[in-house]
Amino acid sequence: MMESFSDGKPGPFMIDTVCLREILDEEVEILEGLLGIEEKLGSILLEGDARALHSLNFQKEELIRNLISAEKRRRGLLTSGLTLREIISKEASSKAGELESLRRRLLQLQSSLQRQQKINRHLLKHNLRFLEHILDSFFPHRGDPHYASTGELKHKHFLHGLLDFNA
Repeated sequence: MMESFSDGKPGPFMIDTVCLREILDEEVEILEGLLGIEEKLGSILLEGDARALHSLNFQKEELIRNLISAEKRRRGLLTSGLTLREIISKEASSKAGELESLRRRLLQLQSSLQRQQKINRHLLKHNLRFLEHILDSFFPHRGDPHYASTGELKHKHFLHGLLDFNA
């Protein structure tokens, strides 16, 4: 059912607010799932359970595919070029309240997700630096270039280590 904006006049920007609310509800659910996965990922990175990481990545990929699909449907529904905030401001007050609540929840979830992803990136970098240090201690590189955890090409100039070619 297509509904007009709150002025009651059918204008060029008709929106199916029921469908929009369903899509926004779906996006909230997906982002909550992604946030839960990112939080589990943080725990895994701290505990070092690599097997659990593999499973979480598959779950994350599926949720991302679902989010992309929901976002495409939302963009198809909002063909007027207006932002969600602009559409909500033109809606009747009862529907606007529901949509605004969903919009705010989406923003909150996106912010939390970004924060958790930043923490996880730092944990990953820390783990890579630690692994690099351990590998350097056991297997010196004899001056051969290699890539560091930062992605930079490094040259090692020392020949000693716990395990080397003389061990």
